[in-house]
Amino acid sequence: MSWIGPTAKNGARLAAKYGPHAKVAWERAGKPAAETAAKTAQSQLQRRKAFAKAATVLDGAVLRQQHGGEPVWIVLSRGEPVEAFPSVDIGLPTLLKDANLDAVVPSSEFEAKRVKARLDRARRRAQR
Repeated sequence: MSWIGPTAKNGARLAAKYGPHAKVAWERAGKPAAETAAKTAQSQLQRRKAFAKAATVLDGAVLRQQHGGEPVWIVLSRGEPVEAFPSVDIGLPTLLKDANLDAVVPSSEFEAKRVKARLDRARRRAQR
């Protein structure tokens, strides 16, 4: 394995030469992009949790509201708030005070769209 030594030497030389530039690029672009991706992933997780909870309650539905600049998914059962994902420090009726209740998504409708999307993806894969 005579290639290990020269490769390691070349890697160390490149790291010394371009390492500071890579660090500056990471600080300016990489960190904010990673934080945005983590925030988006966390929001999607909370949304999935909300719809999973809505599927377990009677006439479950979910409404998206903004609180503190972040999305909050409120689970409703027969029009009454049950739980918020992520949990918030204020009462659920306060969050729903100025809500547009036309934007409520029933859990059955969400599940139907989800199943249809999965079938469409499977159909496209089968056609390839």
